[in-house]
Amino acid sequence: MKLPRGKRAIALVGVPVGLAVAAGLAVTQLAAGGGAPPPVPDPGPGRHGAMLALESRVVNLPTGGPFRYAKVAVTVELRPESAAFYDLTGEARAAAEKEVVAAAQPLLPLLYDAVGSVVAGSSGAALTTHEGRAALKAELLAAAREILGEEEVLAVYVTDLVMQ
Repeated sequence: MKLPRGKRAIALVGVPVGLAVAAGLAVTQLAAGGGAPPPVPDPGPGRHGAMLALESRVVNLPTGGPFRYAKVAVTVELRPESAAFYDLTGEARAAAEKEVVAAAQPLLPLLYDAVGSVVAGSSGAALTTHEGRAALKAELLAAAREILGEEEVLAVYVTDLVMQ
């Protein structure tokens, strides 16, 4: 089948140009490192990631329970950028930890808000039991992972919990 002269010109120019554009997009996507960064393993026994300690907060508890408010402090364990972090000691470790924690600083208001929301949604009576505190930790971990990233948060520790 013979194409008319105008359509033949479009086919002769359009197909190679389209292929060139597609190839260029493929090369830029591959060169941009579209793959996931190399995974950093979880710390082994006796090791830990960078610790981001949040200041204590006083949170009102739901009415009708034995306690009116809770003072809570939380520390978030962050995954370092490199597995070599776990082998660092002394000043090198402190400097590396400071870098990891500094990267999370812009998200601190969101973390404080999440801590307040999670604790305010907990009953004071439940927080006096082991199961209640475990549930609180699980909720705080889920909230921190939602804010900082699923793979970035290794653990959440409730470092202080006082109710009155």
